[in-house]
Amino acid sequence: MNLADANVPNHVPLSASGIPQRLEDFEIFPKHVGVWLGEWIRLDAGGKEIERFTGIVTKKILDNQWIQSNTYQWADGRSVTYNFVGVVVSDRTVKLESSQPPFCDYLMIAEEYRDNLVIFRIWDRTTGVPLLVEVIHLSDENTCVRTNQGFTPEGTLKSFTAIAERRIG
Repeated sequence: MNLADANVPNHVPLSASGIPQRLEDFEIFPKHVGVWLGEWIRLDAGGKEIERFTGIVTKKILDNQWIQSNTYQWADGRSVTYNFVGVVVSDRTVKLESSQPPFCDYLMIAEEYRDNLVIFRIWDRTTGVPLLVEVIHLSDENTCVRTNQGFTPEGTLKSFTAIAERRIG
């Protein structure tokens, strides 16, 4: 994807039929609405575990926007929360933004595909270098499996993350 292609339009995007596209009408995003509890396991490029933590992810659709809050908790008591807002940019595509570092420096796009798949990608907003690619699979209405590959600013493989989530609300 060309970074210029991901600009948010100044109007409500139209579907292929010319009807205004509403996030509520997407095929897969609405199935992810709710509160999800999961375990994140991050591996380095060589496959060695480098960290493990729990995440609680809350996903909502409000006024045709995707509202998401990710709270991560580590066994040593550390905790951090990141907040995101997404807008429809085309059929099946949502652009996410955050005012919080480091995410405020990233271009983030999520695209839904058949078979309950969402592919989420992050680029460095300044350089255009891809930093993360994540495949999100909703295996049933209450189970989600996510895997991602993280890259350095130079574009080399940095890490892999495996995430198993279940809906708790």
